[in-house]
Amino acid sequence: VYLHQNAPDDALKVFQLGQLAAQNSGSELAVGILCANEAWAYAKMGSDEQALKLLGRARDEFSRANVAEAPAWAKFFNEIDLSSMIGTVHTELAQTVDAKYTRTAIPALSKAINNFGDEYARSRSFNLTSMAINHLLEGDIDHGAKVGRQAVDLSESLKSVRTKQRMEPLRQEADKRRNNPEARELADRVARFTGGESAA
Repeated sequence: VYLHQNAPDDALKVFQLGQLAAQNSGSELAVGILCANEAWAYAKMGSDEQALKLLGRARDEFSRANVAEAPAWAKFFNEIDLSSMIGTVHTELAQTVDAKYTRTAIPALSKAINNFGDEYARSRSFNLTSMAINHLLEGDIDHGAKVGRQAVDLSESLKSVRTKQRMEPLRQEADKRRNNPEARELADRVARFTGGESAA
């Protein structure tokens, strides 16, 4: 929840406490999930070295994990979720550190989006939003706007506060490119959907 509320320092404290319990449980999957979330928190803080180190550890732990022996709360996490987290962390790094991270974010997000089933509409929405941000950051504004519209279309059918919260960075990036009519329309549409304000 702290990550969704843009409080990465608080999130890190909780994840680090959880990490101790996960390591003591002997579950590589639990450790991997916590490493991936710690990486996301560090990425939000603009600490690419720490984020990438923890993301690498998350991959390693996941590759060794025995899902059958994982705690019940961790069994949801699979290869698709790992791709989603890789994309999410690199999206944050593209926003906070350097747009070069879009090159890793886009393929990871594509893999997640293409493999999330209908029952994971909220996860697809999050990933479409991140994908749109990446395309805007790399300068492909028209494609970013198209993907952003897909994210809004999907999110409008969901009753989720988090989907609205996760769209705020998309609105901000689209607002920065208001001289492009596609970006302007997207910024305004996201603002209407989230109840926020665009720079109009």
